[in-house]
This record gives sequence, C-alpha cells and structure tokens, in this order.
Amino acid sequence: MCGEVCGCVGGSEPATVSPLSCGGRCGGVVWGVTTSRCFSSNADLHKLTLMREFDLLKNIFAHNQSLGDAVVIPPGDDMAELTWSGRNLLVAVDQIVDGRHINLSTTPLELVGRKAIARSVSDIAAMAAKPVASLAAVVLPKNFQTQQAQTLSKAMIESAREFECPLIGGDLAFHNDPAHPLICSVTVLAEPMGKGEAQSITRSGAKTGDAVYITGQLGGAIQIDGSGKHLTFSPRVKEAQLLLSKLGSHLHAMIDISDGLGRDVSHIAELSNVQIHLDAAAIPCTNGLPWQNALSDGEDYELCFTTDRDPPSTLAGLPVTEVGRVEERANADDPYVLVHDAGQTHIGDESGWQHES
Repeated sequence: MCGEVCGCVGGSEPATVSPLSCGGRCGGVVWGVTTSRCFSSNADLHKLTLMREFDLLKNIFAHNQSLGDAVVIPPGDDMAELTWSGRNLLVAVDQIVDGRHINLSTTPLELVGRKAIARSVSDIAAMAAKPVASLAAVVLPKNFQTQQAQTLSKAMIESAREFECPLIGGDLAFHNDPAHPLICSVTVLAEPMGKGEAQSITRSGAKTGDAVYITGQLGGAIQIDGSGKHLTFSPRVKEAQLLLSKLGSHLHAMIDISDGLGRDVSHIAELSNVQIHLDAAAIPCTNGLPWQNALSDGEDYELCFTTDRDPPSTLAGLPVTEVGRVEERANADDPYVLVHDAGQTHIGDESGWQHES
C-alpha cells in the first residue's frame, strides 16, 4: 500500500484540467507484490500492453445482449439480477487473495474470514437490497493447518450470520503448490427491496441535476502493514435500506466505494451517461488526509449515491455528506469525473484502483 498521497497530477506546467491517473496502491509494494508505477497522464496508460481489469470487463460486458430475458441486470453493476415466475434474485461474487487484498502473515484469520464475507455483502448494500444467503469457495495453501482452516471457516460462518447472510454451502480445496496464496471467493444472494418496475438501485440511474453524496469518511483504509478499516468495516446494508425507505424512487443511483471515490463514481457517470463534478473541499477524509487519498485509496466500503431530494443528514448515526453534483456530459470524449479544488479542475476518472497483469 502506497504511503504517499496517490492522487498525482500530471505535468509540471500549470493547467486548467489535469489528470489524476494513479490508484491508491500505486508505485509501492503491497505486501511483497510490486505494483505498477504511477502514470502522469491517461495517455501513458494506453501505451502499455498490460492486461487491465476494466478493459477485460468491457469485453465481457459486450456479450450482455445475448444473456436472455431472465437477466434483468447484466454484468456491469454491483450485482446481477435474475427474474423467473414473478420473483427477482440478486447475485454477486467477490474474492480475497492473500498478497493482494489481505496480508496473511500479519492479519488474524478471524479478520480474513470477516473481510471475505463483508466485501461481498457490501455489494448488497450498493443495491439497497436484503441479504438472503451466501456460499464460499476457498483454496487453501498446501501448508495450511487444520486449526487454521477451522478458525477461518468459523470466522466466515459467524460473519455471515452477523450480516444476516447465512453461509449455506460452498467448496474447499488444497493447492499442491506451497507458494499458492489463500483465496476465498464468496457468492451472495439478495432480494430487491424497491417498489415498482425498478426494484433495485443500480449504477445507471443518475440524472442531471442530482446531488452526489457519500456516507462516512474516505481514505486510509489500508495501512502500510496491511491493517486498517478494510478488515473491520461493516457493510452499509441497514443504512442503504434506510436510505431507500426515506428517498424511494428519488434514490437514483448508488455504488459501494471499493476502488476509490474517483474510480467508483466514474462507473455511475459512465453507465448513466452523465458527468459528475466533485468538490474536493467537501469530501470528508479520514484523519485529515488529503482529498486525493479519498479518490484513490479504495477499500472504504462506504456508499456513494445520487438523488434529487435532500437525504437524511445521518443514517443510523453515520454522517451523510454532499460532495458533488451531476451534470450533462456534452461530448462523447468528455471526462466522466471532474474534481474542483481551489480554482483548479482535475480529471478524476482514472483515480483509483484496478488490477493489472
């Protein structure tokens, strides 16, 4: 995890608009895994031949039209939604990998198991849905001991129960390679709670004129030693349900912040075909960190949403802060996210985390 401010502004010359292109895990070592360098412009990124997460995902999304009528929400949102016999079901899968999402050498297995469940349940919060159940597929390292496996499984079972998303099954395997890391993959099932035709809150509903809000504080969720909020956060399921009950159909779009505010709010903007303007001074940052950390660090698992109504100032005691607005995206090549800070405007689309080979 990079210990520096990772919202780099490209170029040394004064500019009206400058790119924020690096993620919060840039240019450093994440638990022994050297990550990619910090680039000074978006153009630098496209010069590379690396496999990038979101480029690969776009290839997958290109097949969405062929999925059939039973798929109400295809790949591209926090959860997919299926319908049959008048019932709707939301489904999502996520994983944690030792050396990428957690540091097994310094992190108690109780917290490893908790995070494995919590980060998948956070997708349920993003859809303002009700948890139903979860399943886990775990690949254990060759030298993993019985007591370690029991501790991990107990933590996952207890965390799933805590989040009202009981663990009902899964799969377990030991890898033959002693160097292979621990991998925990968790699938969650949920029930939409909205009323009417659009029962789920998606990323694609933001409207021009909406205000942009976040819950809690952002930045610094992962410390250099691998500790931090990312291991102990609670998915904002109850807060999201309360928000839906207060705003109803005026809750237009929502996402949970896992890759950094810049990257994640750009998903809302892209799928909604709008441009989002963020006020850097309004973003609540953990322990007074610079706003660049809020955009780039990730692993906060707070909610970001848009609405044309005033939401509650708190949700179950959690502060809600207005951080921006939704405007028309006039041209196809315009940025999706602009960050305004002290008279300067920065491009925020690429500020955040994505996997690269």
